[in-house]
Amino acid sequence: MITLIVKGMIIRDKKILIIKRHRNQKVVPGEWEMVGGKVGMEENLEEGLLREIKEETNLDCSIERLLYATDHNIKEDKKVVILVYLCSPLTGEVVISHEHEEYRWVEKKEFREIVYTQIVNDLDRYGALEIEELK
Repeated sequence: MITLIVKGMIIRDKKILIIKRHRNQKVVPGEWEMVGGKVGMEENLEEGLLREIKEETNLDCSIERLLYATDHNIKEDKKVVILVYLCSPLTGEVVISHEHEEYRWVEKKEFREIVYTQIVNDLDRYGALEIEELK
């Protein structure tokens, strides 16, 4: 089984928006991550990402470009494919969903220190933390 996940690296003033998963979540509880989630069958990739951003943060965003795609084998019969997009906030104040406990706008150094290690490793592998928008 393959699950398709879209994530948004939302950048404002050279800072990345991260959200902390609620401690009651089944997958990586209490870990910091970027905004995003599963794409529905009736959605295209961008629609799914914009919906997830709105649901998880109440932000309206524009999608600038695809940063990278990767995959991970979760179990012998389960794989996730993850597409990460660069996004810019348009309007709205961050209001997190019940799936999360906290949010922060962080610089690259703090991002590396507190975000789930596998996410940071993927971003480094594809050079996504070296983009002009973060310099």
